[in-house]
Amino acid sequence: MRKNLLLVLLFSLALLLSGCIPANRNQNDDEDDTEITEYENNESDGSDGSQIIKTALREQNNEMYSPDADTTYLYWLKNKPVKLRKTTKCNIFALNTLYKAGFKTPKTNALSRDLYNESLFQDILPVVSLNSLEDIRKGDLVVWKYHVIIFESLVFLKGDPFAKGIWAGTSKKDNGKTVKNNVMHGNYPLKGDFVVRRPERK
Repeated sequence: MRKNLLLVLLFSLALLLSGCIPANRNQNDDEDDTEITEYENNESDGSDGSQIIKTALREQNNEMYSPDADTTYLYWLKNKPVKLRKTTKCNIFALNTLYKAGFKTPKTNALSRDLYNESLFQDILPVVSLNSLEDIRKGDLVVWKYHVIIFESLVFLKGDPFAKGIWAGTSKKDNGKTVKNNVMHGNYPLKGDFVVRRPERK
């Protein structure tokens, strides 16, 4: 009993330190859903957003994002190694992707809750004022207090808004297609309190 309690406490501490929680909020990556409407903002399909998504899809193949990996490297902080076994790494995946794609990144290990804080990083990742969900562009970061995804396009499933995107940290098992190394490329519900940040080139 005491051992189980200790394991639960250690897991909770790891989640708190990583700044992410496993994403399982009604994810839907079913290709055969007949009521899908997808919107792509034409402005967002330029080289910046496309470059971020292409980089993210390549980065999805990196085994260090798996919760079983002992060490994860923060590219944007000179490949600083961090020990984050058995935890999700959504903030690291997003910032590593931006760094590799040639975009500005913080000078600290920014957790999801830091990216969610609108008073931080406005000079390199400005928060976007949204009049509608269609204002979100390909390559933008959609950030909740404990999760961050890279946005690809706006999708409506049975009338509900989802972000088609890519992120680290999912409750779904790796399938070698939409989920690799605990990085998911699929649909995530656009609900709750979130902010949108627009990456800027270096």
